[in-house]
Amino acid sequence: MDCLCAGSQGVMMILCSAPKKQYLTLKKDIDVAIRRVLRSGHYILGDEVSDFEKEFADYLRVKHCLALGSGTEALHLALLACAVGPGDEVITVAHTAAATASAIIMAGAKPVFVDIRKRITRLTLKD
Repeated sequence: MDCLCAGSQGVMMILCSAPKKQYLTLKKDIDVAIRRVLRSGHYILGDEVSDFEKEFADYLRVKHCLALGSGTEALHLALLACAVGPGDEVITVAHTAAATASAIIMAGAKPVFVDIRKRITRLTLKD
């Protein structure tokens, strides 16, 4: 497992991403899938996406799964699913990605930015 020693206390952290290593591990399967998509000419909403949605839904043991094109779309859809819309305010941390605010605005709501607690580096319900 990839680890990184951080800080003067020597705290071990698990690295969240090692894209090159992950790709090389799955290279053959990934390359075959990419060639299949390129040969089909269906880069958006093709059979590969439908198959993925079905397989992932089965894996999660749910009826449906929806593949989206971006994290912004995913956040927007999640807000709509929670009936967030015009007149609503959504609290989010001030150091968030632009996609978070964009999704809130796309839903018709107003983003409200708050600071995090320095010691715990996140938002709490008390805030």
